[in-house]
Amino acid sequence: TRLQGDWSSDVCSSDLGPTHGGVVVDKAGNIYTSADQGVYVFSPDGKVIQSYLGGDYTRLHDIEIREEGNGEFIYGARNANAEGIKFNAASGEVVLRFKYPEESGLNLKQFNPTAITVAPNGDVYLSNGYASNHIFRYDKNGKYLSHFGTQGNGLKEFNTAHEIGRAHV
Repeated sequence: TRLQGDWSSDVCSSDLGPTHGGVVVDKAGNIYTSADQGVYVFSPDGKVIQSYLGGDYTRLHDIEIREEGNGEFIYGARNANAEGIKFNAASGEVVLRFKYPEESGLNLKQFNPTAITVAPNGDVYLSNGYASNHIFRYDKNGKYLSHFGTQGNGLKEFNTAHEIGRAHV
C-alpha cells in the first residue's frame, strides 16, 4: 500500500493516544491502527473512514488481520482486559473471545495477553507475555487446545513473550 495525502488533517496524535498495539492493512488498502481508545481505520490517503472506539476495542496490544470466508477479521490481544478477541473488520462485531483457559490446569493469578497470531489451519496462539509467559493455543472456534513455554531465559522459556511470529512456509 502506498500512503499519500495529509495524514494529520482528521486525527492528531493527541486524539489517538498511545498506538503501540499494531497496524494492519486490509485487502482494499485501508490501514487499521490500534490505540488505547480503540481502532482507527484510515484510507490510503489518510482520511479516517471508520473507528471502533471504547468497550471491546480499547487497549488492543497487538492486532492481526486475516481473510476468512467472505470477510476480513481482526484478531487482537487485550492485555489490560485479560482476553484475546476476533472481530469483523467491516462491521466491528466481536465474534469470538479468547479467555484464560481454566482447563489448562495452570491456576494462574494473572492473564495479560500481549500478542496474537493465527496459523493457516485457523489455530490461534495468544501469549501471556506480561504475566506467566505461556503461549496458549485455541482452535478456530475458541476452544483451548494446549499451551507451552514458561517464564525464564532457557530452552522452551520466554522472558516477556511480547510478540508472536510465524514462519510462512
